[in-house]
Amino acid sequence: MPKQTRTRERAALIDRFFELKSALERRFRAPLPPELRGELQSVTLHQLEVLGVLKHGSLRMRDLARELDVSEPAATAIADRLVRHGLVERHDDPNDRRTVRLELSARARNLLERVEAARRAAMLELFEVISEDQLRSLIDVFETLAAAPSATPVRERGEGAA
Repeated sequence: MPKQTRTRERAALIDRFFELKSALERRFRAPLPPELRGELQSVTLHQLEVLGVLKHGSLRMRDLARELDVSEPAATAIADRLVRHGLVERHDDPNDRRTVRLELSARARNLLERVEAARRAAMLELFEVISEDQLRSLIDVFETLAAAPSATPVRERGEGAA
């Protein structure tokens, strides 16, 4: 098959992927049970992302900013709101008293466990329509993509800069 034909075919497949991606993202964001929705009313998606990052352990503010790819002041503002909601706690760093570490509160850990359990149940139901072999193939593809080197953002390559 000529390279130009393969390139067009690959582009068409990528276009189809983007069409499916939107539909799947909606399916993956399955509605949470009403009691969880009520508890999460004041928590934004960005704040929920912070909770997910902190689930793996405490972080310094600059590390949180780096994980979220935001400025330190933006990370501080998000952390401040989460502290006010009782979902994140600030602790002195035992290795450096000038540094504050952010950590999930017990309430946040409990909330995340329940959110993850609800999402897991929704995924189990959604994936019932595919076979074990299809699921293994899907996981294999995701692992390949997760391990792939990151592409350099367009603005860092100098393209599209204003």
